[in-house]
Amino acid sequence: MKITALFLIFTLVSAQEKKIDFDPDKLKDPEPRWPRIISPLSVDTQMVEEKSNPDSVQVIVEGFRVQVLATRTRENADRLRADLFAEYGDDIYIVFEAPNYKVRIGNFIDRRQAESLRQSMVKKGYPSAWIIRTRIEPKIK
Repeated sequence: MKITALFLIFTLVSAQEKKIDFDPDKLKDPEPRWPRIISPLSVDTQMVEEKSNPDSVQVIVEGFRVQVLATRTRENADRLRADLFAEYGDDIYIVFEAPNYKVRIGNFIDRRQAESLRQSMVKKGYPSAWIIRTRIEPKIK
């Protein structure tokens, strides 16, 4: 018993004497790879596109979309998206904001273009269509 106690004391003392040599100033973390966010209105857009890989450039700006429908079921939203896909292509988005699925169309920087689409949607039988300000993904040419 005394030998075990001495062994434990010796182990604790020797473990405390070990000094770990660590200098936080010499620590070098790798630089994170953040996506580039650029504005399509900036002058340097062309220069950024030439230098970078297309997968690493993400363009997000404030703009407008036309919300056509808000429904509680995903099936209704998918059905409307399929109906509108032939005419409007890939610019149709389904956004879930609890408890509703919202069907939105377009990526407009100019509100007048969004208003033109809203008026045509009202004529086509969607009287509750309205313009919403949101982040959009404009197409880079």
